[in-house]
Amino acid sequence: MAEIAGNNQLEQEIAQIERDLATKKETLREQSKELPHDKEILHSVVREKISPAMPAPVPSANPTPTAVPTELHQKVQALVNTAFTKSINEAIKEAKLTNNAALIDAFHDLLVDELYDHLIERGKLKQM
Repeated sequence: MAEIAGNNQLEQEIAQIERDLATKKETLREQSKELPHDKEILHSVVREKISPAMPAPVPSANPTPTAVPTELHQKVQALVNTAFTKSINEAIKEAKLTNNAALIDAFHDLLVDELYDHLIERGKLKQM
């Protein structure tokens, strides 16, 4: 898991995500009796932060098939590291600049996994 920096801005962003998560849960609770799992709700909250960044898929030159997943994984991990050492918003901005829908989607998934683990550690969520 990515190490969380003692960054005040990052702490504020995580606190905002916690508030957004609580608001989303309350809204869902009012709309229906059965809530999705916390991780699904967190996925939705993070998607709302990233969704304006989702570009239309851009065809790329045909790199070798094995180079794509490795390169994508490295870029996604670098973005998640940025999210947890500098700022989640900064990492989202960097992801937007790539105009790569696959990278943004993979970043979203890994960011949710890391945030979920972090929120469990902070006692804000219960593990599945």
